[in-house]
Amino acid sequence: MNSNISRALVVATAALLAACQDGPTTAAPRVSDAALAQDPSTAGRRVFTQLDRLANPLVSEVTVVKARHELYNSGMPTTDVATFNGDVSGFVTGVAGRDAAYAQVIAGALLPDMLLIYPKRDGKPVFWLSWVFGGYGGRSLSDDVVDIGLGAIFGTLLGNTNNVTPGLTTDNVDANDKPFGTTFPYLASAH
Repeated sequence: MNSNISRALVVATAALLAACQDGPTTAAPRVSDAALAQDPSTAGRRVFTQLDRLANPLVSEVTVVKARHELYNSGMPTTDVATFNGDVSGFVTGVAGRDAAYAQVIAGALLPDMLLIYPKRDGKPVFWLSWVFGGYGGRSLSDDVVDIGLGAIFGTLLGNTNNVTPGLTTDNVDANDKPFGTTFPYLASAH
């Protein structure tokens, strides 16, 4: 992975961490980390403010209409299908040039924007979107979710061979240029 991608991962990680910052609450005074450490029963008073959602970066950053990003980022997966199905399917038909039926298949695979895991399923195949094929789901740091998503939207990943655009099925970044760590937060150091 080149240094620009590494920087993007650092920014994405920082955004995710910022999305979990403490926010004010009207139910009870905010509990500091020091007070929480002394009295774990105060944990119920902590309130977190959601700033962004990126289970699949392509949903937020590519398929959702830019003017609706704030609505998307403050939303919940439970309303994704009702609220953003038109954005995702509109991108697939309007930008990718795929037919409406396939656009609904893509929207069904990408919405709700959550990391889906089915622990009782067979572990193969294992990659992001594998749940569509009856797999376990989930994803690892090394999963190229951008290429997988682009392969589904512009390519044949989900089996549709009509009107594919092979040149748009990859971002041409095949691997990280530094190894992932073996302890949390697992990401390679910025450089």
